[in-house]
Formats: sequence, C-alpha cells, structure tokens
Amino acid sequence: MKKVFVTFLLLGVFFCVKSANDDPQQQIPITLTVSYTDPSIGIRPGTPKSPVEPPYVTYLDHTLYIWSQHGGFSLTLIDDNDNVVHQTYIPAGVQYAVLPATLSGSYTLILSDDTYLYTGVIDLE
Repeated sequence: MKKVFVTFLLLGVFFCVKSANDDPQQQIPITLTVSYTDPSIGIRPGTPKSPVEPPYVTYLDHTLYIWSQHGGFSLTLIDDNDNVVHQTYIPAGVQYAVLPATLSGSYTLILSDDTYLYTGVIDLE
C-alpha cells in the first residue's frame, strides 16, 4: 500500500510541474504590430478599413504559444544583423511552436499569413 501511495504522489508532483510550465500566467506576452504583406493591398477597393487585431502570442523558455485561432502562419526569427535564424510553418489549429534551444538573445518575430504580417520582439535565454 505504501508503494502505491508513493507512486501516486510522484505522479501528482510530475503533473503539477508539467501543468505549471503550461500556465499562461507564467508566460511572457509578445506585443505584435500589424501590417499588410503587400502594401498595395491597403489602397484597393473593398479592403477593410478597420484595424485587424493581432493574435495573442506568449512564450515560455523556447516554446511559442498562439492563443488565437488562425489559418496558419509562417514564423520567422530575425537577429540584430537582419539574418534569418529560424523559419518554420505553423499549420492551422496548432497552438504552439518549439523554437531551437540553441537560440538566445533578442529576435524580431514575424508571423505572416496571406494578407498580414504580425511583428514583435522575443527575448530568448
């Protein structure tokens, strides 16, 4: 009986630690600005004039969380020398992306879809 109790205790601690890492209150929000992927889109008839709300994006360690529904994003990280250091695609419905653990420092984060660019800064340790 003692072994069963210890086993359940250890499993409980494991799941508490795991869920604490996924806690949105510990994650760092990223402020994103919005622009068109093609600047000429903004002058076409029928183009919405109201601003687009950027997705709510946070990160913790090297995991990027997207809390908004989306149709898929291209994710690009650019360093201070304007070099692309990481690029990937986040399919529709996927709410997180794991960034390479080898990256550290401040990067420009660009999420893009067919119409909009969402740009912000991410500081990885």
